[in-house]
Amino acid sequence: MDRFRHAAMAVAVAGSFLLSGAAFAATSVAQDAQALIDSGKPDAALTELNEHLKTNPQDAEARFTKGIALVKLNRSQDAIRVFADLTRDYPQLPEPYNNLAVLYAAQGDYEKARDALQAAIAKHPGYATAHENLGDIYAALATAAYSKAASLDTANQAVRRKLAVLNQLDTGIAGPSGGVSSLPAAPAAPAPMPAAKTSPASAPPPPAAVAPGPTKPATPSAPSPRDSAALAAVQQWAKAWASQDVDVYLGMYAPEFQPEGGISRDTWAAQRRNRVSTPKHIEVDVVDPKATDIEDGAVQVTFKQNYKSDDYSDAVDKVLELVPVNGSWKIVREYTR
Repeated sequence: MDRFRHAAMAVAVAGSFLLSGAAFAATSVAQDAQALIDSGKPDAALTELNEHLKTNPQDAEARFTKGIALVKLNRSQDAIRVFADLTRDYPQLPEPYNNLAVLYAAQGDYEKARDALQAAIAKHPGYATAHENLGDIYAALATAAYSKAASLDTANQAVRRKLAVLNQLDTGIAGPSGGVSSLPAAPAAPAPMPAAKTSPASAPPPPAAVAPGPTKPATPSAPSPRDSAALAAVQQWAKAWASQDVDVYLGMYAPEFQPEGGISRDTWAAQRRNRVSTPKHIEVDVVDPKATDIEDGAVQVTFKQNYKSDDYSDAVDKVLELVPVNGSWKIVREYTR
C-alpha cells in the first residue's frame, strides 16, 4: 500500500480549531475527491467516495479522504469513526492517529487526544507533527488543571503566574504541513479581588487554605430511546453468550454482518458455535457501556468486556455497531480496540 506523504491542506473543525490533513500518494478516486473538497464541495466528494468504497472497501486512500470530507461537513463523530477504523486496519500509519487527536481535542477530550498522539509516535518516532501536537495537548491539560486550581484557591498567586506563562504560548494542533491553529481555550481563571487599603502594621494575615467540601456529582443525561434499545440489545447478546444459548447469540447478528479478519460468515459462525457451546461455564460482563449515534442510522456501543470460562479469561475494549432490523437491534459490526 502506498505510504502517506505530507501535503499542505487545512480543514476547519469546530470553531477556530483546524485539522491539517495528510494526503496519501493517492488513487485517482481519492485525488478527484480531494479536488472536490478543495473546491468547497465536500458533499459531492463524499458521494463519490461512498460509491467507490462499496466495491473497494479496503482502499485506505479513499477512506482517509472520506474522513477529511466528513470533517469539512462538520460530521466529526463520523470522521472519528473513519480514522479509528484506519488505525485498526493500518496500524503502521501514524497520520490517522494524528487526525483522531485533532478531532478529540476539538471536543475537549485531551486524554484521548494524548493517547492517539502517543500511538502515532510509537508507530513513527520521527513524525514531528505528532510530537508538536502532543506538546500542545500537554499544555492544554496543564492550562485546564491550573485554571481549576485557581478557581478553587483564588489567593494562590503561584498558580496565576503559571497560567500567565501558559497563556503566552501559541499552542495548537499542527497538521503535516506544519500549520498550527489554536486549541479550544481553557476556562479563564477568576479575576483576583482588589485588596483592601490597610497599613502594613494592621494588615491581617492571609487566610489559611481550606480544602473544598465534597460536591454532588453531575447527573449524566439519559440516553435516547434509540440508544437505550441498542444498549439493551448488547446486554441481551451478553446474556445469550453467558448462558451458552448459541441460537439466540448468533441471532443477534444482522444478515449483513461480516466478521473482521476476512473470514467468511459461515466459517465465523461455525467457530462461534463451537466456542460458545464447548466450555462448561461462561461469564460475560459488559462494563460501562456507552452508546453513540453514527452514520447510516446505526448506534455504536463501546464497553469493556470481561470474559471468563473454565479454561480462559480476558478483558478487552469492545465495540459493537447495531442497526434496527424488523423491530429489534442487530449487530452489523464487532471489533476490539
